[in-house]
Amino acid sequence: EYWYLDQKYDFVVDQSINHELQINVDITVNTQCPYLTVDVVDVAGERLHMTTELEKIPTTFEVRSAHLLSDNYSSRLDFRQMVKAASNFNPIPENDDANGDTKTACRIFGYLDVNKVTGNLHITALGHGYGYGFYNTADEEMNFTHRIDEFSFGTLYPHLINPLDNSFEIAEAHVEAFMYFLSVVPTTYIDNSNQVLLTNQYSVTEYSRIIDSSKGGIGVPGIFFKYDIEPISVRIIENGSSFVTFLVRLSGLVGGIWVTAGFALKVANRIWSSLQKTISNDNYLTNKLNQ
Repeated sequence: EYWYLDQKYDFVVDQSINHELQINVDITVNTQCPYLTVDVVDVAGERLHMTTELEKIPTTFEVRSAHLLSDNYSSRLDFRQMVKAASNFNPIPENDDANGDTKTACRIFGYLDVNKVTGNLHITALGHGYGYGFYNTADEEMNFTHRIDEFSFGTLYPHLINPLDNSFEIAEAHVEAFMYFLSVVPTTYIDNSNQVLLTNQYSVTEYSRIIDSSKGGIGVPGIFFKYDIEPISVRIIENGSSFVTFLVRLSGLVGGIWVTAGFALKVANRIWSSLQKTISNDNYLTNKLNQ
């Protein structure tokens, strides 16, 4: 019990009074940066265009070690690893490709402060539904194949594994929409030493479709993240025995083994003595009969 700690899960109403939520993103889209726009629209009707905290840098698209989300890939940290990883804060690394003259993809990274309500973060092309300006991006300029290196809510802990992290999707057409439906749950971790980690977990469902206008298809091509903030908060408390309790239990265990061994030895001695007496009596009777 000392080495393997239990975890207690409590589900409580989220009583936090924060009105804003930070969304951390690091996404590479296989479309050139000038054609892309990033926006957030929430249920309150507020619209947030790409801010200075969110950057677009030309790059080349590579899958690297990413996996398809449909592969149900899972790489989870246990509680102790999670707290340890969260303490090793590192900012999102800078882009390796400084020269964007020949880059056909765009890396979008940074964070957005949004209202803590249901909303939709979308990456679309200029002139298609949500884009700003008068330019209309040609279909052949759009390719929403993308790799997600980071997508999380709240304080950024780069070492924590989220469901969308290190995943990618391949577009089968220029005009294709990728939709992610996320359910966000505020989560509090309290370890055995009362160290507290405040973060957010989320589950995700993915859906994609090709928008074929020749067949009456209606929609906006792009990448959409629709997130719902759950009113329930999860509190995970790590329970374990202290070292003193461990020593007391160990002493009791050793004492119990010692007493049991002593009792077993006494029983064995009695049985051996009885056998010796029986053998001695048999030998005595045999000698008497022979005389």
